[in-house]
Amino acid sequence: MASRTGTAATVPHLVRPPRPRVVALACLLLALAAVAQLAALPLRYWHQDFFHTAARSFEPMGGVAFAAFGTTADLAADLLTAVLAVGLLTLAAVNVVGVNGSRIASWASGPILACCGTVGAARSPRPLYTIYSDENLDRITAMARDAMPNWLEPLLLTLGLGVPMAILVALVLLALPSANAFFQPRTLIDPPWPVRTSPAAEPEGPPRAG
Repeated sequence: MASRTGTAATVPHLVRPPRPRVVALACLLLALAAVAQLAALPLRYWHQDFFHTAARSFEPMGGVAFAAFGTTADLAADLLTAVLAVGLLTLAAVNVVGVNGSRIASWASGPILACCGTVGAARSPRPLYTIYSDENLDRITAMARDAMPNWLEPLLLTLGLGVPMAILVALVLLALPSANAFFQPRTLIDPPWPVRTSPAAEPEGPPRAG
């Protein structure tokens, strides 16, 4: 008579809790901040163009070479800001699925992007203040603001203040206990279950007489 014997195995697997609302909100804030920062970069250059156009009617006092160096440094800073913004947008998408490494990278890069956005909003107009007198600079500023749309500077101010705030709030949300549980799933082991069965071999005996 045949009998069946089997072996049992346990299978570990990761159990991740449902995505909490704080994580979804944090990812949304990071994505919006990154998009807003990318949108602010060309707007700032458009804003600067009004000042440079108005400045053509005035003679600079000097320091043009230093101003050119400052412009080059500004371009490098804007390039870094763009790279960080694209990276943060990517991290926001990865954070949605609960990758803890992307959360750590968000904590590392988010404050840098917030600082870049704040500095970028505070360094306008550039580099006119280094090569024109105060009197001429006031006249240049008045001419530039008369030429630019009325909504441009309030929008830049809103983006300059809103992007750092959104990033900081998102990073705080990612550190909440419910977010920690989502980004650090537990490993559970299922109860044993049979994975293989085979018939037992019958014992050998002397041949039967016919």
